[in-house]
Amino acid sequence: MNKKLIALLVSSLLVACGSSDDDETTTPPPVIPPSPTVSSGIFIDSAVIGIGYRTATQTGVTNAQGEYNYIAGETVTFFIGGLEFPPTVATGVVTPLSIAATEDVTNSSVVNMARLLQTLDQDGDASNGITITQTAIDAAEPVDFSLSTADFAASSAVQATIENGGQDTAVTALISENAALEHLSGELRDNEVQVGIVGAWDQLDDNSGNAVNELLSFVFFDDGTYIHLEVDLEEADDEISGMEWGTYERDSATGRVSPTQTFDENGDTGLTDFTTEEGAPRLFAQVADGQLVFDIDEDADGTSDGTISFNSLPDDGVIGTWVVRDRNDGDADENDLLMFIFYNDGTYVHAEVDFDDQSEESGMEWGTYAIDSETNRMTVTQTFDSNGDTGLTDFAENPELGLFVSVEDNVLVLSVDEDGDGVVEETVNFIRQ
Repeated sequence: MNKKLIALLVSSLLVACGSSDDDETTTPPPVIPPSPTVSSGIFIDSAVIGIGYRTATQTGVTNAQGEYNYIAGETVTFFIGGLEFPPTVATGVVTPLSIAATEDVTNSSVVNMARLLQTLDQDGDASNGITITQTAIDAAEPVDFSLSTADFAASSAVQATIENGGQDTAVTALISENAALEHLSGELRDNEVQVGIVGAWDQLDDNSGNAVNELLSFVFFDDGTYIHLEVDLEEADDEISGMEWGTYERDSATGRVSPTQTFDENGDTGLTDFTTEEGAPRLFAQVADGQLVFDIDEDADGTSDGTISFNSLPDDGVIGTWVVRDRNDGDADENDLLMFIFYNDGTYVHAEVDFDDQSEESGMEWGTYAIDSETNRMTVTQTFDSNGDTGLTDFAENPELGLFVSVEDNVLVLSVDEDGDGVVEETVNFIRQ
């Protein structure tokens, strides 16, 4: 291309790019990002009403439903005047457990928060919500929730806060630990708050849709203990039927479960192999879509070697998981563990551990049950029994003896006529888990 032609093309381009009334450039309007969505969450140990809260963008007082506002990704701090709770991730449901970053309801910080909140409730009835008064807000002093439960209760700041809490009836002491935890556990259950892997779970399948045991259940309690129940009548692959009971810790970030056994009658069956030793098998557990999923890394190489899924056991009337609270004299039961599971297929499990009484054989039994809807009389049969005469053996062998079951307000009352004379000699109260 010659130089004259190049010059002509350049000249033409310059003329074409010149400004004119018919060819003005327009600047697009600036892009305005959408405003972040404000969500609503709830603070419960019952709904906590009238407590202050603040996030990076929101501040206020919880309403009559215990609700507060937040934007996803923020942390929230609840406070009563000068008394602040530790900050926690703002979510749809906040509880003392999430504030204390634990899955153990018996954690001292959780206990301290629950006792303080329930004691400050204006009308003293936490079942209808916990209302924080303006008097409490004005008088509250900073407290240390990390103290032991005894030191927290004796703290002068705690005493001053509850004594000047503006309750309808003056109080001078915190509500008892047992009452506070029973209430908190009940609220978590009633509000269907899933805490870690806490719950009662029954075997679903082995990834092929088939159950591999006659019985395979786990209960992870909210006090950091667990029970494993297994019956394999064929005892394939050297699996030993029976139960194990112990404690567990779970890393909430990875889901890894580290158990220890307090009582173990089923050998290597269950969670025995999942120790913290180098190279030991690893167990990871998560709850997703209402199911508990075990992910097993047998050789600790960071690769899953298989999963087992469990369904949540229902709670309906007598059906559910029950742990002893007290006997008819109101005193705490002397057993280390005493519990029942009543399944909705008409089977039951009784599990008992008593380290002090050698006449009581620890272990489990599994069988069937039926309850007369008019008399509440329960009859049982046994399919598997590893605890001798402990449990319901006598009633299975002699149906003339009287065993009666009733449920009210999440308390199961087991009434016993030991000699079949029509007179109840003992009652035992169980609370739902």
